Amino acid sequence: MRGRFCLIIYAMSDIHGQEAPFEEALSLVDLDDPDVMLVLCGDYIDHDWQAPEWFDRIRRLQEAHPGQVVVLKGNHEDAYLEACGDALLPTTRRWLRDLPLFYETERQIFVHAGIDEEAGDLWRVACEDWYFLGKVPASVGSFPKDIVAGHVGTYGLCGENRVYWDGQAHFYLDGSTERSGVVPVLKYDSLTDRYTTFGRAQTSDGAPAWHEEPVRPGRA
Repeated sequence: MRGRFCLIIYAMSDIHGQEAPFEEALSLVDLDDPDVMLVLCGDYIDHDWQAPEWFDRIRRLQEAHPGQVVVLKGNHEDAYLEACGDALLPTTRRWLRDLPLFYETERQIFVHAGIDEEAGDLWRVACEDWYFLGKVPASVGSFPKDIVAGHVGTYGLCGENRVYWDGQAHFYLDGSTERSGVVPVLKYDSLTDRYTTFGRAQTSDGAPAWHEEPVRPGRA
């Protein structure tokens, strides 16, 4: 799936049914601004498969902001469709079935797990679905476009549940939200061609406070 040009692109992944952390991360994204886009990179439910109403929450967000919210399929959505798809409302089942496996801009490839990078420019036709949905381990190094993915927990890459950047062409967003309580957020500004993320702290009264900061290369 190829995308339209947007000035600002936010990306999140691997929400795993954690509603409060997702809503907190979503508060950082101003979807009232038509130049803002949000890309969700899959795995909206967890291993215990929350009620299917959670899919409706994501679908309603997309429908409320036409052309601004991209929802990609993760391996958990694929597995749910295979095992429990008949339990979904027909509209939700069709929506889930038709979710794209990747989203491509002039600068990035957004995907749940990864692509077949050895295929080079032929990755769009050379990739089998399992690459997009379940590729492991995490790839690092150079590629013609930046690859933004989830699926692989960033704690295993850098010892922190945050956005991981390999310093070249790979960004990973899976913050193990079901354990950390945080959905890492990546932001790309097309005017400056820079990536930023958001650090999370607490105010004196215990409320969460966010600050925007550059994405710095991590240690694999």
